[in-house]
Amino acid sequence: MAERLTLPVLPLREVVLFPGVTAPIGAGRPATLRAIEAALAGSDRLVFAVSQRQNVESVTSEALYTIGTIARIGQLQRGLSGMQLLLNGEKRGIAIHYSEKDGYLQAIVREAEEMLPLKAEDPAFVALHREARARAAELGQKSGLPDEVVQQVLAGVNEPGRFADLVAGYIDITPAQRQMLLETLSVEERLRRVLVHMQRQIGVLDAQEDIKSQVQEELGERQ
Repeated sequence: MAERLTLPVLPLREVVLFPGVTAPIGAGRPATLRAIEAALAGSDRLVFAVSQRQNVESVTSEALYTIGTIARIGQLQRGLSGMQLLLNGEKRGIAIHYSEKDGYLQAIVREAEEMLPLKAEDPAFVALHREARARAAELGQKSGLPDEVVQQVLAGVNEPGRFADLVAGYIDITPAQRQMLLETLSVEERLRRVLVHMQRQIGVLDAQEDIKSQVQEELGERQ
């Protein structure tokens, strides 16, 4: 049975953090600052980073999703308006219970276990993983990233679930769509959904390029 942790809750507005992804977060609400201080007082600096269902100022347990990410606080800067910190996503977590403590929320969290494919060497799954990696490389190139950067990022993550999380953390989708991917515990299904999002985004970028070419042609003709 997965180990249970009691962690300070870091509510995220319009942001979803994935395991294996590092994200900069700004914190200014008093309850959130207290939760961060509580995490810093511990040796492991762990928090439960979980998205809010609605973008509200005052957060209660009802305003939070159940599935979030067990994350470690990295670099941190304090300022007059609050804190800027780097959050390193480590594992998916499921909140079993939320409660209030010393003016901030805490959660009893257990690690969410991923559902791996029955056979990792199954040809259909291998093909899905390869196609997703190929589309990720294409999307990176079309987005203007240097080819060596794209290849370096792809080479750094081989495990299909981690790869899907990495891509999900950076593609242009809504927070609700990101949350759905975070809650998709089946690696195969998550990979498939990420692939669909990538193909859609590639289609949009191609359409934008076509429109740009047409406009330039028309301008050239008028001149």
